[in-house]
Amino acid sequence: MKKHSHQEIKLKLAQANELAGGGSSQVAICKTLGVSIMTLHRWRKLPLSKDEGQSSEGRNAGTSSPPPSIDEMRRALEEFAVENRRLRKLVTDLMLEKMKLEEAWPPSVAAGRAHNP
Repeated sequence: MKKHSHQEIKLKLAQANELAGGGSSQVAICKTLGVSIMTLHRWRKLPLSKDEGQSSEGRNAGTSSPPPSIDEMRRALEEFAVENRRLRKLVTDLMLEKMKLEEAWPPSVAAGRAHNP
């Protein structure tokens, strides 16, 4: 696990914003940056200034961003729909593979498996 410096985080967030502006999905952005989606979300919540001694109210005062446009929300919804389909297919494939493996096991192994979860 790598600990990124404050400057590295700022640079990667700037790169993520450029990629997002270009229409890249969050998964693609995270792969490009070499971080997980949760790390990227955590970084986006961090204050970008070095004034870490300020209270959270002081950091967030006057920095409200405009609400996303309808087109941005549609694009995000489509990204979520594509990701959802991909994950559903992945789960289905894994369940089918598990069923095939269970069917291929000899009955004695399958019976022992049922008693030892």
